[in-house]
Amino acid sequence: MLLLIDENVPNSVAAFFADRGHDVRFVRDLFPAGTPDPVIAAMGDRLSAIVVTWDRDFEKIVQRVPEGNRRAFRRLGRISFRCNEVDGRVLLEKWIALLEFHYEQALQQQGDFRMIVQIQESGLKVS
Repeated sequence: MLLLIDENVPNSVAAFFADRGHDVRFVRDLFPAGTPDPVIAAMGDRLSAIVVTWDRDFEKIVQRVPEGNRRAFRRLGRISFRCNEVDGRVLLEKWIALLEFHYEQALQQQGDFRMIVQIQESGLKVS
């Protein structure tokens, strides 16, 4: 997976993805601090990346829309964490195999292949 790691993501989460062989790129290395989320989303869309974030604003920016409905960010995925940042790495370790499986399945689908996932204390939500 090509992952665009938002500023609010703990290094331990980014390191875990990198250790699993995923292509990890940091927003902080690509943009000045405080760059607006739509700018980050535009870059992620251009790269067909998955934004990893604790920021709820990306839920409005990166979402599924009915097929045929033209909308921005059609190649951008999202992994949102809805948990304490301290628990993020533990939950990621718990769900990584399912995330990777879902990603592989999404790549094989025609049309909207984006991965949109929410990791939370109670489980994994895929939309």
